[in-house]
Amino acid sequence: MITKKYGIDFKSEGGALTLNPEEVTNGDEDNGIHTKEHKDGWIITGEIHEDYYTWVNEFKAEHPTLGKVWGNFEEKVYADSEEGFQDFYSKHKPSEWDYGDI
Repeated sequence: MITKKYGIDFKSEGGALTLNPEEVTNGDEDNGIHTKEHKDGWIITGEIHEDYYTWVNEFKAEHPTLGKVWGNFEEKVYADSEEGFQDFYSKHKPSEWDYGDI
């Protein structure tokens, strides 16, 4: 297992580094916990938050061959392997934004 840390392995100038709700839903669901299966094999689950802007902090993702990636990009993210993390991060990169904008 590997651990990636906010401020070391990834960061956001505005402080917020979150997944887009489209990573866990098709965009027509309300706030709450949702799961979405992507064509690249990643199945991502997370809770959608909304306060003028929508985002996903805590998430878990699973891939049939690359394993699991889970956590919160504003704190720590864990992965079964470096290869799995890199694949997930390259295909489902979190958005950088500023909490002050909401």
